[in-house]
Amino acid sequence: MTTTTTRALVFLAPGFEEVEFTVPVDILRRGGVEVKICSIQEDTAPVAGRCGIKISPDCAIKDISEGDTYDLIFVPGGLEAAEAFAKSAAVGEIYTRHNELGKLIAAICASPIALNAHRINHGRQVTCYPALAVRLDGNYKYSSDDVVVDGNMITSRGPGTAFDYGMKLLELLCGKQTRDQVAMDMLYKP
Repeated sequence: MTTTTTRALVFLAPGFEEVEFTVPVDILRRGGVEVKICSIQEDTAPVAGRCGIKISPDCAIKDISEGDTYDLIFVPGGLEAAEAFAKSAAVGEIYTRHNELGKLIAAICASPIALNAHRINHGRQVTCYPALAVRLDGNYKYSSDDVVVDGNMITSRGPGTAFDYGMKLLELLCGKQTRDQVAMDMLYKP
């Protein structure tokens, strides 16, 4: 019997928003998702977040090959990190390739600007940190909902919505039953 592991890839860049990284990663791992942490820098040195918390990545972006496929690609927010994701050709290529495969594509807080920069699913409904909605350049239908799912794309507003975002990612990857079990175990009540 062959079992399939559900896999997610999360990018890190200096200045990432720690809550928007740790909460979804924790929720996904509790649900059995294999989450790979990938620095968009040249090496696997620890990456400092917005508040100075350092995370050690599993790999650098140069280590992700064209044949590597994940069920979910996502990025945390933090304006400095979001701008780095938006400027990274490698992030854009990986987002585009996975989007074309119909895999889940997600971004929270400031990071939907990276989706916009890489022309991912223009015309769809998204949300982001409210002050950054203007940076979407009218290429999306903006929503003030905390979490927005439009096709294979999931977006969320900011640190305060990270639990809802993480739970929605888990539900889409592993089903409502897994999400409900993890929520109950974490004492999470939506």
